[in-house]
Amino acid sequence: MNVAIIGTGLIGKKRAQSLPGHVNLKTVCDIDLVKGNEFAYLFNCIFEKSWQKVVKDKRIQAIFISVTNNNLSRIANSAISSGKHVLIEKPGGINIKQLRETYTIYKRNPIVVMYGYNHRYHPAIQKAKQLIDSQRFGNILFIRARYGHGGRLGYEKEWRFQKEVSGGGELIDQGCHLIDLVNFFCGEMDQATGFITNLFWKTKLEDAAFFQLRNKKNQVADLSVTCVEWKNIFSFEIMLQNAKIQIDGLGGSYGKEKLILYKMRPEMGPPDKEEFEFTDEDTSWKDENNLFFNKIKQKDYNNTSIKEAMYVLGIIEKLYQKNIV
Repeated sequence: MNVAIIGTGLIGKKRAQSLPGHVNLKTVCDIDLVKGNEFAYLFNCIFEKSWQKVVKDKRIQAIFISVTNNNLSRIANSAISSGKHVLIEKPGGINIKQLRETYTIYKRNPIVVMYGYNHRYHPAIQKAKQLIDSQRFGNILFIRARYGHGGRLGYEKEWRFQKEVSGGGELIDQGCHLIDLVNFFCGEMDQATGFITNLFWKTKLEDAAFFQLRNKKNQVADLSVTCVEWKNIFSFEIMLQNAKIQIDGLGGSYGKEKLILYKMRPEMGPPDKEEFEFTDEDTSWKDENNLFFNKIKQKDYNNTSIKEAMYVLGIIEKLYQKNIV
């Protein structure tokens, strides 16, 4: 199978490095000619500066779209209309309206459409899902999660703080991952409340968001995301009826990825403890890529991923409508 990657930044590179062996990276595309040609040389493929030509290329069957948020849906819509299978990086667009347009086009052109939420495929998250689905420890009561980093010099001038390019600040950047993970474990949440604020970076968009989600089963998620976290953090805690799952780290600057299972004793008191540590290698990109190509092989054209991506942006828009930085 011949594939293309549109967008040769950090995420595009992660996708290229994680392609399965039976896939041929034929073409890469970027508006930055220097960066694009360097990428093509590194991965021994063709460089094309026009994404329109890439989506029309009949030799290409699947496309990874790894560009800024404002261009994700436009390129995806054209690729889907051309019959290409697509993996679109999160959040898929700058608002839910754009994703609805993509969904309309997809319904006329049934192919594999996936949205890139790689955090689901981190080994600690997958282990937590396995433990929860086993029903050994009862139902989920609540989730508490913190996700943050500290930016870098000049961060306030980058595209993530330009609303017309990003669609929003920290809530849409890292917040979408936490909302997606809550959906992964609990299903859709009906209520969303909280606030967004600007604490440090001199921009018009939020650099922090603190919010809560709740569903009809009375499960609650207490979440915060920020780029005012001077030591990068990923902390995800799941309270069950008879146990607690605590996940810390994503590897790299976020620290070693590990999961601790605290098992309640019949007499309660201090719980029994079981620890799981995972390799420093981030395998989430490889596992998500493999799922994408397995769906293509199996002709699995279900709309689950699009619906989930629309749900995430729907929650984000609810929170934005209630808040002004």
